[in-house]
Amino acid sequence: MNGRVMIEAAEWVERLDAASDDSTRAQFDHWHAQPGHKVAYETVVDAREASTALADHPDMLALRHATVARVALARAPRAPRRTAPWLLAAAACAAVVAPLAWLRLADDGAPASRIASAPIYRTATGQRLMVTLTDGSRLTLDTDSRVRVAYSDSERRLVLERGQALFEVAKHQPRPFVVVAGSHAVTAHGTAFDVRLDPGTVQVALVEGLVSVATSQGQARPVKMVPDDVLTASATGISVRHVPGMALALSSWSEGRLVFEDTSLRHAVAEMNRYGTPQIAIADAGAGAVRISGSFRTGDVQPFLDALELGFPVTVDRRADGRITIATKKYR
Repeated sequence: MNGRVMIEAAEWVERLDAASDDSTRAQFDHWHAQPGHKVAYETVVDAREASTALADHPDMLALRHATVARVALARAPRAPRRTAPWLLAAAACAAVVAPLAWLRLADDGAPASRIASAPIYRTATGQRLMVTLTDGSRLTLDTDSRVRVAYSDSERRLVLERGQALFEVAKHQPRPFVVVAGSHAVTAHGTAFDVRLDPGTVQVALVEGLVSVATSQGQARPVKMVPDDVLTASATGISVRHVPGMALALSSWSEGRLVFEDTSLRHAVAEMNRYGTPQIAIADAGAGAVRISGSFRTGDVQPFLDALELGFPVTVDRRADGRITIATKKYR
């Protein structure tokens, strides 16, 4: 369905709510009579109702977020016209967990910020979710991830509480864009970067633009990154690698792909397992140490296993109960 027509349909829903005079109704009837417009209008009305009736359903949550993102991205960068507030809020209200009166962020020693409600966007295992935020920035969540949005008048602040997310920051905004992950804060202006939070480790991959990464302790100067830098921070310190193409590879999950470049099979299997069942086990150290390269769809296990059997010195044991085990191939 044409994205422009969907935007017009959303605006008509709002206009009809705000005014019901004869002139407005006549304009709507003319618009509504054109090919495809009736279906678009009914789709938007149904989505509006579903945002309340089915707010907690995970499949509808993902669908609404993706729809809102596509509609917002289709809008040309001109003088802002009001998109229906309920349309932008529909995705948010479905993902809001308990309201939070106080939010403390351990990034720079700033005082706690009082907020009436802090929306939380989250995904279940195997899900991917794209959200367009109120300033036009885009947030994409990976499998089993959770991000809290706490925008204020002075800054655009988000907290990655679990998992991984790609942030594409709207340009030409006066407020800084800050992502907090663990004890580290990433500050960016008009850029794209990927942040992953694992137990004890934060990884930042810069796709484009410039960012700086600071710790909550403030013991060291912020680390400035350039495109293709990958920063890894842990209790032992911070390291930065610069490898052309690595940032894009690390963020390829946002397009539903996992890219492995001379990666150990143990690591590759762990990444595939993040996206759901069936889970894969490694039987021995030799199989886990095999180095592989390739691009695979997230959650699509069978092509991954077929490629291993065809091109690598391993065997794949698929059991009737669904368990899958990879072992070193034994030659006679």
